[in-house]
Amino acid sequence: METTGTPENYVEIKDQKIELEGITLLHLNEIRRWTQFLSILGFVAIGLLLFLGVILLVVTFFRQPFQNDQLGLMGPWMWIFYLLFALIYFFPVLYMYQFSRYAKQSLMQIGAGGSSGELMAQAIMYLKKHFRYIGIFTVVILAVYLLVIIGAVIILAIR
Repeated sequence: METTGTPENYVEIKDQKIELEGITLLHLNEIRRWTQFLSILGFVAIGLLLFLGVILLVVTFFRQPFQNDQLGLMGPWMWIFYLLFALIYFFPVLYMYQFSRYAKQSLMQIGAGGSSGELMAQAIMYLKKHFRYIGIFTVVILAVYLLVIIGAVIILAIR
């Protein structure tokens, strides 16, 4: 079956095989190492966000009511933002880690002379999930920026 058109139009790709040569496998292994490193750093950052969120939660609820509000107006709510950012950041980091894990297993099987099609498919699926999440998040952030800019223009026009 011959397929023509752009890659977006390819629907029938079942049972297709691709062979990866030495240099491609070396590049894939380097990508895997970097994604593993970045995902581990991401998990550390998530841990720090959770730690700071809990610290802010404790400080917010156990401070004396008559003390000056040194944290400002946002102080009582900052812990929610820290925990929310940790939750938002968790999924792309997890997907990146899963990619590196499955890619490593796949490359190890290739090195041992085995077949690694299923493992590589899993690795690529997690890489796709990572970039889809980042793409959707980027679109949402751009939409929020646009709404803020429109709101600021409207407020300035009213004044």
